[in-house]
Amino acid sequence: MKRLLFAPLLLLTANAASAYEFNLQFPVPAGARNLVVAGYSIDPVGKTVLGNCSYVVYSACSGRGCHSVPHHYNNTCTWDFHGNLLHVVSGAPPQQVPLSQNGTEIIYALDGKVSTGRDSRGFGFVNTPAAHYSWQTPDGTYQVIPYAPYMVAATLISDGDLSLKIKKTAVAAVVSGAITPSAGKAAITDDSCSAVVSPGSSCTITVTYDPTKVSCTNSGYGYAYTGIDLSLSSNAGLKQDFTQRYTVTGVPLCDNNN
Repeated sequence: MKRLLFAPLLLLTANAASAYEFNLQFPVPAGARNLVVAGYSIDPVGKTVLGNCSYVVYSACSGRGCHSVPHHYNNTCTWDFHGNLLHVVSGAPPQQVPLSQNGTEIIYALDGKVSTGRDSRGFGFVNTPAAHYSWQTPDGTYQVIPYAPYMVAATLISDGDLSLKIKKTAVAAVVSGAITPSAGKAAITDDSCSAVVSPGSSCTITVTYDPTKVSCTNSGYGYAYTGIDLSLSSNAGLKQDFTQRYTVTGVPLCDNNN
């Protein structure tokens, strides 16, 4: 196993403390091992991070005496300041010497309040002043609801460094499973998030879901399987939809004889 040699590490200076941490996104291929995702340099003009995104895949092997062969995929990646992957080029960048360490974060580059590097917990990051939000209402939950309009109030908090500006909100009803022929109807019926949301402030988007628009179900028990997907367009950089999934009870049965 290779050992990485680091220069003596210093404490991170306070000028990067007000930034928000975004993970450097990289889709991990199936069977990948020894993944390295790290930001090595910062382009303050283009607002991008350049770094390493390399991994190893071992060939399948069976039988006595068989040895898996490692295939090394050395790559250089470019991300924006929200950690979104922009480009992947074959060939790893030269190994960088760390500037400092802050807890589990190993810092490779620092430009004003923006820093980048890798975390010993297994991911790369970029710390930058930015807008960000998190859902305070439990997201991705499952509910059993009757065949009647259902209301959910989704509250978010602006937890970044800059004010959150929501440009657009949209909600869609979705079908889960083949026995439900239609998704019903979802609409935003109240929205306090249309204005600028300052850091530390919360706002709420209320969605009314009407399962009675599911005319019938192929389930012998009168169940329909549906859900909602609430999406935002904002200056936060990363997309974080609010979702719920439903089992609707008491849905009329479809007449399959027609």
